[in-house]
Amino acid sequence: MVAECWWNYLIEAISQWISVDINIAKVHKEVAMDFSLALGGTAIVEIDESFQVSYPLDDNIQQTLDELKTLLNELDPESSVSENVVDRENWNKNWQAYFKPVEISQQLIILPEWENPAEFSHQVKTRIRPAMAFGTGTHETTKLCLKILEECIHAKDRVLDIGTGSGILGISALHLGAAQIDAIENDPLTAENIRDNLELNKIQSGFNLQISDQPILNEPYDLMLINIIRAKLFPLLPNFFNSIRPGGQVIVSGLLISEDEETRDLLTDAPWNIIKTYTDNEWIAYLCLVE
Repeated sequence: MVAECWWNYLIEAISQWISVDINIAKVHKEVAMDFSLALGGTAIVEIDESFQVSYPLDDNIQQTLDELKTLLNELDPESSVSENVVDRENWNKNWQAYFKPVEISQQLIILPEWENPAEFSHQVKTRIRPAMAFGTGTHETTKLCLKILEECIHAKDRVLDIGTGSGILGISALHLGAAQIDAIENDPLTAENIRDNLELNKIQSGFNLQISDQPILNEPYDLMLINIIRAKLFPLLPNFFNSIRPGGQVIVSGLLISEDEETRDLLTDAPWNIIKTYTDNEWIAYLCLVE
């Protein structure tokens, strides 16, 4: 279970956020979203042709916004940016306008906490409290991960979840029969949301969280889940090349189709063989088998 630790103070200390609304040509949208997150954005909401990204209101916010605006202007001189200061509580309430049930399959569905699970016939119902968008199942990369997870997980699997965010993948894996989830994060702001989601899903054991850049792993695992954008994934991934047992599986998501060649080049150094790819709009995910 998630321990009560020092990061609780950090979560409570950040009470306001900068919400940035961005309009940009569709051809540049995915790159702009990727860069927005790489700059430290903790939330992305897509609204029609635009998107909204949120950043903690801290001493570095002006530098972050300047870098963001510079890139957006380079991508599309016609792009526009507007900013608003949002209280943490109001930000969470705004999510309800955009976060709807996400059906992954006839068996698995992701439900926001205000939906009544009894109204849905799915056997597996993962409930999520939207916070600062650490993963709600609405984005293509998360949906791809969940789809692959449902197809490949085995009962009693020991699972390593890298960049767990809201815990949505690890929680779903437990619902689907996994024995244990070791969930790794480096962002202390995720801890409160993970605790909420474990409680919503009535999970009292089997989910072990570490907030650390140097986690202690209980290798080897049967399955690894990693859903992280390219800028953060590529430096991180080689650290886990040998964390999965021979015959185990790895799900890699968070990548654009345009990044496929670079990703395959990176994986040539891994003892993993790509056995299947999945796509959803501009995004691609990989199922790998460990040699």
